[in-house]
Parts: sequence; structure tokens; C-alpha cells
Amino acid sequence: METNQLQNKAQEWQAKSQETAQNVRSKAQEKLSDFKVTAQDWKRRTTEASRKAARATDNYVHQSPWTVIASVAVAGLLLGLLLARSRD
Repeated sequence: METNQLQNKAQEWQAKSQETAQNVRSKAQEKLSDFKVTAQDWKRRTTEASRKAARATDNYVHQSPWTVIASVAVAGLLLGLLLARSRD
């Protein structure tokens, strides 16, 4: 092969590799953009669900305060018993 032919082949390969790199970069940016949208949607739905659960809990505590106090006291007693047993 002549020097010119080798240079032409090298330039072709360089152009092809640059094109391939650009395609890969574009696809990666597209996937990243899709992931960001998905993550933002997941965050929004999780925040809404958490707020809804917090409102429901707040309503229940206000409607039945003594039931909640008794439940917490029993849970604290059981936890204390379990921790005391694990030390023996």
C-alpha cells in the first residue's frame, strides 16, 4: 500500500470511530435524561405518599390519643424487656 492509501484508511477509521463515539455519547445522554425524569417522578410519588401517610397518622392520633399512648407504652415495655434479656 502506498502512504496516501494508508493515510486515507487511517482517516476513514478515525472518522468512523468519532462517529461511533458521538452515537454512544448521544445514547448515553438520552438514557441519563430518561433516568432523571423517572427519578423525579419517583420522588414526587414518594413524597405524596409520605405526606398522605403522615396526614392519616396525624388524624388517627388526634381521634384516638389514648389508644396511641397505650400502644406506644406497650411497645416500649416489650422493647425494654427484650433489651434487658439480651444483656443476661
